[in-house]
Amino acid sequence: MVDSKSIQKLKIAEMASLPASVRICQGLAITASSFLAGTLYTMSTIAVPTILAGQTNPSLLVSHWNSMFRAGSKVGPTLVALGAVNYLYAAWGAYNSTYDTRVWKGFAAAGLSTMAVAPYTVMFLASTNSALLAQATETTLSEVQVRGLVEQWAFLNLLRAGIPIVSTALGLYGAL
Repeated sequence: MVDSKSIQKLKIAEMASLPASVRICQGLAITASSFLAGTLYTMSTIAVPTILAGQTNPSLLVSHWNSMFRAGSKVGPTLVALGAVNYLYAAWGAYNSTYDTRVWKGFAAAGLSTMAVAPYTVMFLASTNSALLAQATETTLSEVQVRGLVEQWAFLNLLRAGIPIVSTALGLYGAL
């Protein structure tokens, strides 16, 4: 009969058998996907409410949203790429180094889910992004319409934040 201490020792030995490069990639990937989740979540729950607070000028609403959007569009794709590449490398390394399929499958699933941020953005956020970006050059919408678009963007972005949360959980599942 195998007790829980023996199983735990086997898991520790299994993880110790992974090359250092795989363990480094695990850490980088988990860090990147958790940072991405935090960035997206913060944009929707802190930045957007701050932009909307007391602001009635549609041009300023769009300008402030645009500044946040531009900053996020520089950080987000980098974190997606960093997370996905490192998760997939960790999956490949674990596949070649361990008999525990849970490890490499966890990392592969985390890598694929991290990449899912891009198609989600295209399918669900592109039209809202385009509408707001069009207003950045010439505001033709009312304050209520612009506010509605920014609130819609915040909601869709908050849903998008769930994708790297799942990636992080899958990465941790593979690592532990």
